[in-house]
Amino acid sequence: MRKTWIKRDNIYHKPLYKQKLKFTLFLVVLMGISFFIYQLVYISQLLTLESNHVVHETHLLKQNPITSISLDGRHEVDNLQGRFGKLTQEQNYKSRNKTNSIPNISEEISFVYPKKIGNAERHIFRGIRVVDLHRYSVNKGVKNFRCFTSLREIPWEWVNDDYCDCPDDGSDEPSTSACPRGRFYCKFQRRHNTGRGKDMFISSGRVNDGICDCCDGSDEWLTRRSTGPSHLCGDECKTEY
Repeated sequence: MRKTWIKRDNIYHKPLYKQKLKFTLFLVVLMGISFFIYQLVYISQLLTLESNHVVHETHLLKQNPITSISLDGRHEVDNLQGRFGKLTQEQNYKSRNKTNSIPNISEEISFVYPKKIGNAERHIFRGIRVVDLHRYSVNKGVKNFRCFTSLREIPWEWVNDDYCDCPDDGSDEPSTSACPRGRFYCKFQRRHNTGRGKDMFISSGRVNDGICDCCDGSDEWLTRRSTGPSHLCGDECKTEY
């Protein structure tokens, strides 16, 4: 008797789960291809929008090298102060001299104080921490001051000019009350023998308001105490932790 070989697939029907598996795999591959095409189209459109935005900003910078979208408000104020800038500075200078216990003090000197760091004595801004001293130091290669939070760069001339250019943290106005979110760090910082301790600071709006907020009176150097037996802020800090 002659044997005849017949394929198994011709005798038994193909299971249904194999057909579903092939169909599912086909759908997955099709979705992957469509998603890849969508990403290519989206990226091409995004690059086009960014290039148009860069061209627009470049056009503005060519018209005015210091103009940028984020500095429009600053330049409007600068233009308004162009006519009355000198008069305003003279009035502010005279008003501060009237309330200052030290006569004829200059604006630049009033914002700094000498502090011995290591073996050298340096003049640092009032209201900053020693750990942040490098951020307020003009070094080679550093052309602008950089805000702490937003990392926005501004000219060094805008630091302590009584205008808030870093509204997120007020880091550009450590010695004035221009920024509502600014912090003024007192000169005296109590530390444990281990070096630990919490930074003592007040709101920038309380600087030179006639009220002694820091225990060493470092927040009132242009004004006198409004109330109390003595019109000068004394040193009432406790050195022991």
